[in-house]
Amino acid sequence: MTLTSPDWIQHMLYYFLFLALFAVRKVVDQVLSRRNIRRLQQRGQILPSRDPAFAWMLITHVAFFLLTPLEVVLLHREFLPALGVPMIALFLLAGLLRWWATSLLKGQWSSRVVVPEDLQPVASGPYRLVRHPNYLAVSLELLGAGLMYSAFLSAAVVAALNLWAMIKRIHTEEEALFQVPAYRAAMAKKARLVPWVY
Repeated sequence: MTLTSPDWIQHMLYYFLFLALFAVRKVVDQVLSRRNIRRLQQRGQILPSRDPAFAWMLITHVAFFLLTPLEVVLLHREFLPALGVPMIALFLLAGLLRWWATSLLKGQWSSRVVVPEDLQPVASGPYRLVRHPNYLAVSLELLGAGLMYSAFLSAAVVAALNLWAMIKRIHTEEEALFQVPAYRAAMAKKARLVPWVY
């Protein structure tokens, strides 16, 4: 397939449409997060916490949505079915995991560190195995979304940024969560991201 062929242009446009829909979903997630945070704050009794990782998470996602399409266009990336199809499957499975994890948290989910004193920990579904299935899902989504169109360089940069952001976020979030006795009792012995890998 030549880089100026109608098929290459069509595939690239489909991918850019996918990226646009992915970006819209990210915006909707933030709207929902802000709504949940307002409700939690109205209830009062929020544990004091800091969230230095939020800026890194924002940088990670901005980098993804800027670098990935630039790499596809400037370096003339192609859709390679042997890589692209498994990455589409990975993205879809990660999306299902993210939906499962956040739907179980209901109004307690947010993209920031906001922990109520009366937190009722969720220990069902993926939370039976890991403390932070949503962060695992987000990481896999970004990886799959970048590699499905062979954006290798962008995927590597975004993966490195995401790893740093996740380390900082999980450390900060657990500082707050482990102040809640019920959470400590339910989750202390579980893995953070990968089952059975503490």
